[in-house]
Amino acid sequence: MIRFIKTILILFMFLGLSQIVLAQNVNPATVNVEKLSDVQIQKAVDEMNKRGLSIEEAIMMARAKGFSESQITDMRRRMDALKSGAHSNNAMVVEAGEEVSTVEVLSEKAELDDTITKKGSKIFGFQFFNSDKLTFAPSVNMPISDSYTLGIGDELVINIYGASQQIYKLQVQNNGSVYITDLGPVQVAGLTFFKAQGKIKKHLTSIYSGLRGDKPNTFVDVSAGQLKAINVNVIGEVNAPGTYTLPATASAFNALYLAGGPNEKGSFRQIDVLRDGNMISTIDVYAYLIDGKTLENVQLRDQDVIMIRPYLNRVKVAGEFKRQGWFEAKKDESLADMLRYAGGFSENAYTHRVELYRNNTRTMTFKDVAVQDFASTVLMNGDSIVAGLVIDRFENKVSIEGSVYRPGNYEMTEGLMLSQLIARAEGAKEEAYMERGVIIRKKKDYTFESLSFSLRDVLNGKTDIALMKNDKIQISSIFDMREAQTIEIVGEVQFPGTYAYAEDLKLADLIYMAGGFLEQAEVSAVEVSRILDKKEIESLTKKLSHSFQFPVDRQLKMTNEDAAFSLQSYDKVYVRRAPGYRPQAVVKVQGEVAYAGDFGLTFKGEKISDVLRRAGGVTPEAFVEGASLRRQHVMSDAEYDAKLALAKQDSTLNVEDVKRMTYQVVGIDLVKILANVGGVEDLQLKDGDQLFVPEQMQTVKVSGAVLSPVALTFKDNKSLRKYIRSSGGFAQSAKKSKVYVLYANGTAESTRGSIFGRRYPKVASGCEIIVPEKPQVDKTAQAGKWLGITSAVVSMFTAISIAIK
Repeated sequence: MIRFIKTILILFMFLGLSQIVLAQNVNPATVNVEKLSDVQIQKAVDEMNKRGLSIEEAIMMARAKGFSESQITDMRRRMDALKSGAHSNNAMVVEAGEEVSTVEVLSEKAELDDTITKKGSKIFGFQFFNSDKLTFAPSVNMPISDSYTLGIGDELVINIYGASQQIYKLQVQNNGSVYITDLGPVQVAGLTFFKAQGKIKKHLTSIYSGLRGDKPNTFVDVSAGQLKAINVNVIGEVNAPGTYTLPATASAFNALYLAGGPNEKGSFRQIDVLRDGNMISTIDVYAYLIDGKTLENVQLRDQDVIMIRPYLNRVKVAGEFKRQGWFEAKKDESLADMLRYAGGFSENAYTHRVELYRNNTRTMTFKDVAVQDFASTVLMNGDSIVAGLVIDRFENKVSIEGSVYRPGNYEMTEGLMLSQLIARAEGAKEEAYMERGVIIRKKKDYTFESLSFSLRDVLNGKTDIALMKNDKIQISSIFDMREAQTIEIVGEVQFPGTYAYAEDLKLADLIYMAGGFLEQAEVSAVEVSRILDKKEIESLTKKLSHSFQFPVDRQLKMTNEDAAFSLQSYDKVYVRRAPGYRPQAVVKVQGEVAYAGDFGLTFKGEKISDVLRRAGGVTPEAFVEGASLRRQHVMSDAEYDAKLALAKQDSTLNVEDVKRMTYQVVGIDLVKILANVGGVEDLQLKDGDQLFVPEQMQTVKVSGAVLSPVALTFKDNKSLRKYIRSSGGFAQSAKKSKVYVLYANGTAESTRGSIFGRRYPKVASGCEIIVPEKPQVDKTAQAGKWLGITSAVVSMFTAISIAIK
């Protein structure tokens, strides 16, 4: 049986012979069933029958190997058509012998290591071959040019139309020819596509007479079908050297893109393309990057070699250039050339000179290159050029600020006078201070001097001043020359605060501006506090201020005499709270009471028993002994700030734990309160208090340094030690002398010592027995401490012994 090459091997893979195809590195997704000839389809059917495979078995194996459903459908249709005697229009005639492969696996772009990318990113041109946004990936759909040279494996499509109609899909065989039915082989390998078209057309006239003559009735079109991929070797100073498989239409840039371009030692200016051992082109990538020229981007052929030479001269460009980094310079290229490669100077550059740092193989030398020497300064390998910033100094600028309509910077023209500058600033404002203005001027020794002038005299033309460059003119307003005049109102108004003072402002006007009185305001005595006037402060007295009081109606009506009182700047108005006003106070009653909820305090000094009576008293299920009271505590601004400052200084405290509002447990005995209403135990309630009466509790909780912390059933007359034994007993770290009991009402009682031993607190229902732990002791530090004491004692006795001798 004739041995089919890669195309037929792909078909056999469809029939289950995947091991053969995998050895050829063929991707199943690249198989185009429509392009297979009838001869190939028949060969596949024969092979399937030979191996005893049904078409369903072959399909199952094809799915397992990655063939798509569309490929499987096309294959079944081709097989059915072949059985029925129908033939495909895709007639491909091949010589008896080995068929040429038509399916190639193209190379993908090499992935570069992050280290390579980081180093190369500083080299100009590196991103050209390694950018996510710019790609030179080869295209398989690019039409070929007339100069393309045909090679073995390329496909030609010959379309005969007109009086005769026929389509040939021919492949260039290993002998360099295509075989045309009824005509024979036509040698085309090595010819350009244009010449091959002419040769094929000439041969076809021998079998299609309609092609001949001045008035042909048959026509021929020769186009390229699937072209055989080419292998190109990329060697030298390249990021990923190797052999790359590309489409036949690929160019040198396509191969360089796949190989990642030149590495950190490679040249972007001298990339040689070798064909059959001869150099056919030298590529300068800068020609494309700088000028957009693509003439040197030659089209590649099979077995071409791309050689990247090491760079000759590399120059560092830094400072105020549009592009910065490492640039490559050819022999005899100048600083002017490098300036063009760098895109020229930036907008802030000092362009009259650049700094040139040069490595002379032993030490560094510095050269100051003026603009006229840019073209004559030849660059060398390792040079570094730096462009500096233009200095922030103006030769022809003056500025005017303050009370003019157009303050800002102005051009210093020859002979510019102060009056002219004020006119260019559209004049002084109405509120300008007319008595004085100031010019700040820099002297020759770079110190500053102040020149004052009368703005009134300058505007009237009585005087004028010639300006100099960098002069700064300041014209103030009358408001700049005096303290800001304000007036303040505080207390029981809607919008207390500071307001701008206006002449002849009345007290009722200010209260109106502040939104009027609040409900709790005391309107019968609104007080105005006034500072001492200028005459009064000339002598030292005990007098601090003046005070006035006025009754003001809630509708802001006043007597004629009081209404005529005018406020002065810096007056402070106090609207106090009415003495009988009390904000609503609310306490919360929860738990086992008849009517739990919020209760408003009806009079000052209302007690626990009063509110409990309003709540309907306690329920039969109430655990009166465990009732507790939580009281709200709101810190003043001073208290809060002090605690916050302490927490910031003390590392043992947490700033987040400092809260402005907290709750404190107040220990109460509700049993005594109910037994003696109004007595000492019956506390007065405050706004925000929370009274909680729990339900009956039948457990005692044991926690802390015991072997098994647990909640136990409460039993009368059961001692504390028995509860601890029921929890496994004391742990080794327990501090037995500090055991305490926390009762349900929030109170606590600790263990007391006596001559008869420890007296533990009484246990009650709902309480918690807490066994604290002993503090951790650093034994190493203790040993060191005793060692120090021992040494000191020994030294003392030694000294005494010596003194006695």
